[in-house]
Amino acid sequence: MIALTHWDTSYIDLNWRAVHDSLRPKAADAKTVGELRAVLTTMLGTLKQSHFVIIPSDRSVSRDGVGSAGRSGIIGATVRDVRGALVVTAVQNGGAAARAGIRPGYLIETIDGCPLAPRFAQISRNVDERRSKLQAWRFATTMLNGPVGDTVQITARDERGNVRPFAIARESQPGDFSKFGNLQPLGAKLDFYRKFVKGKTVGVISFNVWSTMLSKPFAAAMDSLRNADAIVIDLRGNSGGVATMSQSVAGHFVDSALTLGTMFMRGITMNYDINPQRVNTANQRVQPFAGPVAVIVDELSASTSEVFAAGMQFLGRARLFGAQTAGEVLMAVTEKLPNGDFLNHAVGNYLLPNGKPLEGSGVTPDVEVSVSRAALFQGGDPALDEAAAWAASAPKPKPRAKLARNVPQLD
Repeated sequence: MIALTHWDTSYIDLNWRAVHDSLRPKAADAKTVGELRAVLTTMLGTLKQSHFVIIPSDRSVSRDGVGSAGRSGIIGATVRDVRGALVVTAVQNGGAAARAGIRPGYLIETIDGCPLAPRFAQISRNVDERRSKLQAWRFATTMLNGPVGDTVQITARDERGNVRPFAIARESQPGDFSKFGNLQPLGAKLDFYRKFVKGKTVGVISFNVWSTMLSKPFAAAMDSLRNADAIVIDLRGNSGGVATMSQSVAGHFVDSALTLGTMFMRGITMNYDINPQRVNTANQRVQPFAGPVAVIVDELSASTSEVFAAGMQFLGRARLFGAQTAGEVLMAVTEKLPNGDFLNHAVGNYLLPNGKPLEGSGVTPDVEVSVSRAALFQGGDPALDEAAAWAASAPKPKPRAKLARNVPQLD
């Protein structure tokens, strides 16, 4: 499949077939499905690109998030690797973690009796810092999440340095489940509110996945916030989804068909031309929001989040705050393998309008903002606070002329 769909045919011809031939004997000798998966995973790893993964058949789940292990549950807290330790950076109001007494800034030391420090120390620090943080997050969330109703036992260090025990019953993910192919479903959820800064009204919109079921809620949020002085879009932890949704979301802020970039596939190029949104949810004529726009990203912002953030930054329509993004900006599809597993594989590479790829490098914020436990304990959110402060004081941006595309052609 990969040899037939990968966009860079020269790379495939020179490297992929050789890898295939070298690993074929090991695949033929595999005695179990697990052994075969290991060989295929090794093969995919040689590409050194995102969106290539084997999904075991027993992890396939239904649309509502129910699989062989039961419904996927969460604790209602956001965690991040901060200087090699797992820190709670946000807590869902009224959620399980909040009811158990967890606060932003708490440092999680053990999960179900497993100390995290030695596990985090084993994560390779020779790779890009984003990769080590992503590995740490994946490891921790795998342990924190689980069947709805089950209880996870953790110990966490509080603001006074005391280590305290907490028992948290996992709850269903909020929002409606959004499923992409055979990947794990996510609860699609969007929130918005007003934040008052320096006498200005700043609208804040956050959502966790680029799902078309959130298109209408996003439009409704914009209707409510249309009279705000500025808008902040929080994409932290948003790992992507439907790429073309970026065109309509950008259209709430851009009044011309500029391009966010181009997806280059084998024999096909797809331009992410912005679709200006000139009608509101009541079918009334409106103009796209013309005030300052800030976008917050972090190392877990990936795929469509990167397309949107990088494109808006390139066009000069948004200023970015937070941390460098994941650098996983490829278009992917999933296909069933003969053994019942699924292969998720990339079929396209995203390029900015100037021809620059983001795969691997990711998006660098205009203002890099680090997370600190001290700020979290004081009730602050450093990245959001800086983004909102800039948005409240920034002048109204000037429209940018349409740019010619500079997309390199691959053989």
